[in-house]
Amino acid sequence: MGFGFNLFFIFILVPLTGILLIAWLLSRKLWIGIFGLALLSGIVQWLTSKTELDKEDYNGEYVVNRDYFEGEQTDWQYNHFRFCIVTPR
Repeated sequence: MGFGFNLFFIFILVPLTGILLIAWLLSRKLWIGIFGLALLSGIVQWLTSKTELDKEDYNGEYVVNRDYFEGEQTDWQYNHFRFCIVTPR
């Protein structure tokens, strides 16, 4: 598992599960635990779902980022390679 999952697990999932458990223990009502579990599973599924891109998401001009990459090779690529993607509608 990645670093992001670990942060999510430690700072969101564990505290939220603890809060739901305490709420259930204090109220002793089953529906609070079930509703909380359903809400928690829905949030986890939304956060971990795969993002699918449409054709329009690829549109744009692509150039070498000279702030991120440095050096002579970067300057040469920046001056010689540029392309634009436009998808037909």
